[in-house]
Amino acid sequence: MIKLPLYVAVAWLLGFGFFVVNLPQAKTLPYPDNSDGIIVLTGGAGRLEAGLDLLEKEVAARMLISGVNPVVEPHELSALTGAEEALFTCCIDLDRAAPNTAGNATESAAWAKKHGFHSLVLVTADYHIPRSLILFRRAMPEARILAHPVKGEWPILYIANEYNKYMVTLLGEAFKRAPEAAASPSPSGVDHD
Repeated sequence: MIKLPLYVAVAWLLGFGFFVVNLPQAKTLPYPDNSDGIIVLTGGAGRLEAGLDLLEKEVAARMLISGVNPVVEPHELSALTGAEEALFTCCIDLDRAAPNTAGNATESAAWAKKHGFHSLVLVTADYHIPRSLILFRRAMPEARILAHPVKGEWPILYIANEYNKYMVTLLGEAFKRAPEAAASPSPSGVDHD
């Protein structure tokens, strides 16, 4: 019984090490073809600048910044990033409703549907990409989502916290799929036990 916490701690450390070693690498431009839209998730350094760089390089013609604080105005984002305010008027939409990553995925799916977008570039921190892709692919199963990880010197506690959230999300997805698979009829229409 005393060994159980030790096994759990070792399993967590091994999983965390694997997670860190396999963080996605920075993308090189150009992408294979133009995408319909760019989605930037707020909450970390360098994300907005990376999204604006993609927009300026015409990777896509429109961008959504998801999870913007309701009191922040476009001219403030323009001043913060040094990007032209006209860019925010013509080509950038702000989502102020998403409170978290799952909300980002839901709001982004509505935005993509409104514009008829099916190919999207998702910009967020490298450590945030694995969980974000799970949630975005669940919200938009028909869309092609390309990850654009933003590299940085992140505090280890940020990454550890994200790893915990990733594992919870991964387990949640596994348990959701298990009942669906059990309830699905066999291809022949006959259930086999």
